Amino acid sequence: MSARFLRAALVALLLAPGVAQAEILLEHPWAQVTPPKAVVGRAYVVVTNHSGAMEHLVGVRTDAALSTEIAGIRVLQDVPNLRRLYNIDIPPERSFVFAPGGYHILMRNLKKPLVAGDRIAGVLIFENAGEVPVTFTVEAQPAPAR
Repeated sequence: MSARFLRAALVALLLAPGVAQAEILLEHPWAQVTPPKAVVGRAYVVVTNHSGAMEHLVGVRTDAALSTEIAGIRVLQDVPNLRRLYNIDIPPERSFVFAPGGYHILMRNLKKPLVAGDRIAGVLIFENAGEVPVTFTVEAQPAPAR
C-alpha cells in the first residue's frame, strides 16, 4: 500500500460517523426497578464530554418505553415540579449527572415492568457526537459510586 492510500484511509476513518462518540463517556448507566403495574420508569447515567467543544444532549430513545425524554425536578414555592428538558449543555471536559431526585431519563408508557438485572438498549442523541448507544442495567438501588 502506498503512503498516499494509507493517509486517505486514515482521514476517512477520522471523519467517519461515530468517531466523535469516543469523546462522550457514559458511566454507570442504570434504571430503577419499577412496581409490576408501573407505566413510568427512570434511568440515570453520568455523561462526560471529552471533546474540546461544548456538547448538547438533545434527545434520548430506549427500547423499554413508547416515549423517552430528558426530565428534571425544579422546586417552585417549595413544591417540586417535573419538567421536560429539550437540551442539556455539557461544557468541554465536564460531566453532567443524571441521578435520583434530580435530572433523569424519563421513560413513559413502559412496555413491561423494569426488573432487576434486565438490560435496556438506548441511544443518547448529541448535537455534535450524534447518536451514542447506551445499555442501562435495571437495579433495585444504585450501586456505590466508584
